Amino acid sequence: MGRIHAVSRRFVALLGAVTGAAVAVAGCGASQVVDPVAQAAQVTASAPGYRMSAVMSITGAVPVTASMSGAIDTAADSGTMRMHEVLAGHQVNAPMVFSRLNFWMRASAIAGAAKLTGGRPWIYVDMSKALGAMGVGSLPGTTDPSQFLNYLHAVGANPSVVGKVTIHGVHTTEYRAVIDLDRYKQLYHASATSISTIESALGSHTMPVQAWIDGENRVRRIHIAFPECVAGKKDQFSVTMGLYDFGPQPQVQVPQERQVYNLTPLLTADYGQAKLACTSVS
Repeated sequence: MGRIHAVSRRFVALLGAVTGAAVAVAGCGASQVVDPVAQAAQVTASAPGYRMSAVMSITGAVPVTASMSGAIDTAADSGTMRMHEVLAGHQVNAPMVFSRLNFWMRASAIAGAAKLTGGRPWIYVDMSKALGAMGVGSLPGTTDPSQFLNYLHAVGANPSVVGKVTIHGVHTTEYRAVIDLDRYKQLYHASATSISTIESALGSHTMPVQAWIDGENRVRRIHIAFPECVAGKKDQFSVTMGLYDFGPQPQVQVPQERQVYNLTPLLTADYGQAKLACTSVS
């Protein structure tokens, strides 16, 4: 598929790095939450919606940097986003919408894509099938980037207080904690195979996380960084995400089927070859 395939594959690979790992810990809030980070994640997730912005990077053989901003309708598991990506010197500015496990990206974000898609203005990806090809499709939850909130439900030990930080005029407390994927599996009875696949990609059962929580017990910023192994190659992934403007957000209008070019079969075939695994899990 030429450029549309190469760029879209890496674009969705970046999206998959954000959402594929996040979906491993997505789902409803834990009951009897006691620690402040997990409690704040539950309070934040119960908001009707919010706006978000994020900066992401993947370092490795082909480095990728990206920024993202959008609005999340938590009640409908949907939202709108715009991603600016730089891949090997090429820039992609991609408006997107998502609903649950379904993503639509504007074909105009990729040079020449309109011709290759038969003039259809949207490229569609079913992330449940794309991630399923890598062995993580059976996990519950949605795949929007805000699902990083749900990592915070699975902190494995009492978080430590770093200090007070003001973020865009809002006073917050910074915490450091450790995400325990095995604990998530026990809490939510997640697929053992899917959790094992994620742990193999990370090379660990845990990962560090930083969270900034405001006076209303809402998460205002999250930072997560971890190594990952895909098809035998090691990358370093990191994301810093900010949340703001809590409240109802506009409802998402998804594209009509006749406007869509389905890229899912090609990506599913690719992802089926790109296995997630490190040499060992520590």
